[in-house]
Amino acid sequence: MEKLLVEICAGTACLLLGSQDLFAAIDALPDNIRQQIDLCEVTCLHSCRQGPNVRIAGQVISNMKPDRLMEIIEDYLRPQEAELSPAAYIVT
Repeated sequence: MEKLLVEICAGTACLLLGSQDLFAAIDALPDNIRQQIDLCEVTCLHSCRQGPNVRIAGQVISNMKPDRLMEIIEDYLRPQEAELSPAAYIVT
């Protein structure tokens, strides 16, 4: 199984808006789940005013909170009959 790529913005605006809480939430996951995630720190995802921003499987999601991030990760890692799209988590 390919790892789920989770990129968290660590730019100044996103850090001020709480991206460090997102890193902490992923670090606190059990090892069996954490091993399925490829976590990367990125400098900017170009939505600074809506941060903290995360890119999951290529889709940028803004205004991320730790509980929402855990829900998305859980959904991705749970075996599904249908393919999930990060676009389902975008709040307009």
